Amino acid sequence: MHRASRYRLYPNQMQERQFIQLCGAGRFVYNELLAEQKREYAHFEAGERDRPGTSPFEFGRRFVKLKERQGHEWLRELSCSIVRSSGAFTLGTAFAHYFRRIQEGKRGKEAGFPRFKVKGVSRESFTIPENVKVQNKRLWVPKIGWVRMNRKAASRTRGTDPWDGGKAKVAVVYRELDKWYVSVLWEVEDPNWHWHGGVCGVDRNSENLAADWIGGRKLIEIPYERVEKYEARARHYQWRASCREQIELKGANGEPVYTKSGKPVKVASNRRQRLQQRAAKAKRKAAEIRKNFSHQSSADLARLFGHIVLEELDVQAMRRSARGTKGKPGRGVRAKAALNRKMAQFSCMGMVDRFLQYKAWDLIRVPARNTSRTCAECGHVDEDNRKEQVRFKCLACGHTDNADLNAARNILDLGLNRLLAGGAPVTGRGEDNEAGAFFMECLVETVNDPSTMQWNYRDRPEFHKL
Repeated sequence: MHRASRYRLYPNQMQERQFIQLCGAGRFVYNELLAEQKREYAHFEAGERDRPGTSPFEFGRRFVKLKERQGHEWLRELSCSIVRSSGAFTLGTAFAHYFRRIQEGKRGKEAGFPRFKVKGVSRESFTIPENVKVQNKRLWVPKIGWVRMNRKAASRTRGTDPWDGGKAKVAVVYRELDKWYVSVLWEVEDPNWHWHGGVCGVDRNSENLAADWIGGRKLIEIPYERVEKYEARARHYQWRASCREQIELKGANGEPVYTKSGKPVKVASNRRQRLQQRAAKAKRKAAEIRKNFSHQSSADLARLFGHIVLEELDVQAMRRSARGTKGKPGRGVRAKAALNRKMAQFSCMGMVDRFLQYKAWDLIRVPARNTSRTCAECGHVDEDNRKEQVRFKCLACGHTDNADLNAARNILDLGLNRLLAGGAPVTGRGEDNEAGAFFMECLVETVNDPSTMQWNYRDRPEFHKL
């Protein structure tokens, strides 16, 4: 299996300048080869030459010729493998994704033709494609040397690095808000979590994750206060930055620079840039809290249960505006905008889904229609069953419950019906579920006779980690 870990790098001044040079070299090679590709394709359309190749190895061959040209001697002083992987191979991968999106039926801007990289706008990064060495809290960068880094295994407060014992395959060094990080891809053994027939239904919303299974239920709260702290700080810095002026950009001759429409080009002042950077740091901290919560909760659910049942949600469509058009204006626009803002700042619905796709042994998706309006006791469906945001009360049988836990129970029932009707499913990792038949028999016995329940997690210590 392959897993990734991110670490903070602490380069000295000389190493940081060399990092910036490697990032610039990769960006230069990427842009040069992309411009050359466009010229070659123009000759192909004119019938003058053959169709140019777009594979990573084809761009790697062109890179060898590029660095031998006059005026490009400085490329030979850098690590050939790093510059080739960061520039030539990255462009080949970009074209591969472009053709894949075309095959999926996307056109125009959705297809995403490779674009030129811009200094200060595109992410500054370079790739170490082979012979990655991580030893004694240091990273080896070719032609630069050992760079100091932090290791989670040496921290008593943050715990241990789960992939410390693996083999490092690829490393990507990048810059983020004046800090350097490295993402290392490890080749590790399968963690071999205990596979069992436990089934859990999970309801995702903007405030928590509601989990329901045979024998227990739990609300996993999103750290709302911690996220709100940094989101409020970001809003404060953004407001202060908006009060700072923008200055006109001047050229080399000291004259103002104008756009095509004749307006002067304005850039942020130094104070405005500093406040924007502080706002970006606060935003990044809030994003890291959400990501950490998603990793922890999805890993705990994948360890405890063999089958995870989720709703089929289009999170991107859920965050669309309700404004409508001029001819057909929408209703409740302000309320929907507030909900969209809350989902963007606090919700982890899409992130938990992505993490469970590779962590869970078997991921089952069920339709989301009426899961929050259906009574889990009698099955009565009515929109008025959930008049309140938190409380659910059935108008037919009088059953009351937490609205999210009631929805999780409905999701669990849909997942159990699919398991019992469909037999042994295919695992979430794409493998054949050879043990599925055996656990399906255990599941049937448990549903028919609750006294034979084998998955009561209330007494297990792992449950209390959720």
